[in-house]
Amino acid sequence: MPYVPIAQHFYSQPDEVELVKVKLFKQVAYYCLCLHLLFIFAFWYSHVYILSIANIASVAAWATGIYLLNRGYSHLALRVFCVEVTGHSVLVCATLGMDYGFQYYLWTIACMLLLDMKLKLRLAIVLSLSMIVLFALLFELYSTVNTPFMLQEYARSIHFINVFVCGLPMIYVIGHVRESTFIQRRQLAKLAARDPLTNLFNRRYAKELILRAHSSCAHNGQSLCVVMADLDHFKQINDQLGHDMGDEVLQTVSDILREHVTDQDIAVRWGGEEFLLVLVDCTQEEALIRIETLRQTLDKQRFNGEELTTTMSFGVALWHTALPFSVALQLADDALYTSKAQGRNRVTAAHTS
Repeated sequence: MPYVPIAQHFYSQPDEVELVKVKLFKQVAYYCLCLHLLFIFAFWYSHVYILSIANIASVAAWATGIYLLNRGYSHLALRVFCVEVTGHSVLVCATLGMDYGFQYYLWTIACMLLLDMKLKLRLAIVLSLSMIVLFALLFELYSTVNTPFMLQEYARSIHFINVFVCGLPMIYVIGHVRESTFIQRRQLAKLAARDPLTNLFNRRYAKELILRAHSSCAHNGQSLCVVMADLDHFKQINDQLGHDMGDEVLQTVSDILREHVTDQDIAVRWGGEEFLLVLVDCTQEEALIRIETLRQTLDKQRFNGEELTTTMSFGVALWHTALPFSVALQLADDALYTSKAQGRNRVTAAHTS
């Protein structure tokens, strides 16, 4: 089946990287607008009137691009900038030759084109390569131009300044987009791995971690324990005090669970008010002691202005490395059922042969 992009809702949060790009494009646009204002006076002072007039048009182009950015048309603004930079570079090189470094602005726009997400990647690459080809052609076409220029003796200095000036926005934009992309990747990785309410691992991602932990413990001769935990009478909290209070209880309980596990252990929101703990390098006797301490801590916890208490029932099973995870999970679940049947708020060890 062909790929169909997922349509965002009208009220969806805009893409974070795209927002950063627009902000950076605005900063670069103002930077270039001011630069062309200086060029107007510099070329007028140097009696190169055609370039002075051309820079008035450039200022208008950058101002138009800023207007488009403010209206939300970042892709159109980027294309206006592309046309302006291309035309300006060719005109200056045709007028003054290649000694002043104005051709290097083509490299900047070649990189910027790759950031236009409205362009298909193949087209963006082709357009960027065309900028590089044009850069090379300029040397063939205008390397022998020798127009009298008042600042000709400063050609090497102007060349250096232009290389620096055109490279600065390119590094600035790509560097910030790179950082924003990394931040968004970390956020997406967290969303894929964590339950949004409790910040514990979600069930899907936890299964991968559990299998890796099992493989590592089997290799190193370490024992694991699987613990199933369930909040007692949680439905009554939701029914009597509302789901907001229920969410607060789940968040607080999850915080306490995290305090009672090690960096190697795996704490999971298994579903609803049910939690799973996988204790790594831990015998059943050690697990029972640790979980009993956890149960007592939860028993002392108060909610809703000290008016509400909640308890938790646990089932603990030693996970023999020869057994599949599903078997260990069932043993822990059966032990949890026994805790519930015997009055709740207790820890029960599974009977394993």
